[in-house]
Amino acid sequence: MLIIILISVVIYLAVKHEDGEDNQSSPTMITSSSFGTHEGKEVTQYTLKNNKGTVIKILNYGGIITNILVPDKNGKNGDICLGFDDMKGYATNGPYFGALIGRYANRIANGRFTIDGKTYQLDINNGPNALHGGKVGFDKRLWDSKVVGDVLELTYVSADGEENYPGEVKVTVRYQLTEDNELVIRYSATTSAKTVINLTNHAYFNLAGQGSGTIFDHNVTINADKYTPVDSTSIPTGDISDVQGTAWDLRTKTNIGEVIHSVPGGVGYDHNYCFGKTGWQKYMARVEHPSSGRFLEMYSTEPGVQFYTSFYLNETGKGGAAYEKFGAFCLEAQHYPDSPNKPNFPTTLLAPSETYLQTTTYKFGVM
Repeated sequence: MLIIILISVVIYLAVKHEDGEDNQSSPTMITSSSFGTHEGKEVTQYTLKNNKGTVIKILNYGGIITNILVPDKNGKNGDICLGFDDMKGYATNGPYFGALIGRYANRIANGRFTIDGKTYQLDINNGPNALHGGKVGFDKRLWDSKVVGDVLELTYVSADGEENYPGEVKVTVRYQLTEDNELVIRYSATTSAKTVINLTNHAYFNLAGQGSGTIFDHNVTINADKYTPVDSTSIPTGDISDVQGTAWDLRTKTNIGEVIHSVPGGVGYDHNYCFGKTGWQKYMARVEHPSSGRFLEMYSTEPGVQFYTSFYLNETGKGGAAYEKFGAFCLEAQHYPDSPNKPNFPTTLLAPSETYLQTTTYKFGVM
């Protein structure tokens, strides 16, 4: 009789677990609310929250990550993502805070590239070059959105000729917050004609909390032994150089404040680090903030990552916070800048028979 009772209890507990009762590993919850309007259309803000208390908020306008709230070593949540309080700020969003970038992230020299003998001229919006998709890139578009379980799915159809890029491109981006405090971003895209594509997210991080001053007290590791040197307009020269013996050698944990002023040019880091291979997620970078105990790790299938330390930052952000020069860092998974004009770089050409795929993961934690 005792054996029968014990078996019954075990079965009952197992059924409770399968039904979700007392189950601490239930998936992330996603809720939504209005975030104002853009050109007469409602903008929705989605809130992703896991059982660890991590909260990430994302707009269907530009796929913008507006907030990332993660605990410090004392368990206190803080917002480590720079941004604005309302749509008025994001409607212009000069720094591209938190936004999806496309069709082509980073720079294309003179805004020109050639496919099958035909030259395409893009808008010039960064010195003599094209930057981040043009005047109205993916960051300034209203995306279709839906929630699929614990995933926020955004879709956008970029018309043939939009911003002078060839081909109709259909893009899907999926955001997922896991119970391991990972924000996983999965991208896919197809095209109706040969085109170039290079997608990323442009989140600005300060692990001390947004608006907390410079990132000089952060430590960084970038797991790359090569980078792409640039000219005076930030276009790669075409060389792929060793970081050994240079200011770009961040392969071991390095205090940002101690090295940032040694970068030639005086503007800090705004450079592409090379990982070469695609198709599997590689450990790319880790940034730590000793005082709060927070860390961020980055993994991606992309061949490169742009490390940017926000020299040009000068904005008033959330809660009236002053965002100053060197007040944040970005880790933008990408193909190399100006790849369409550099045959030795990994190609960004997408044909109608192919599917563009990318996965990037940001992992948050406490040391």
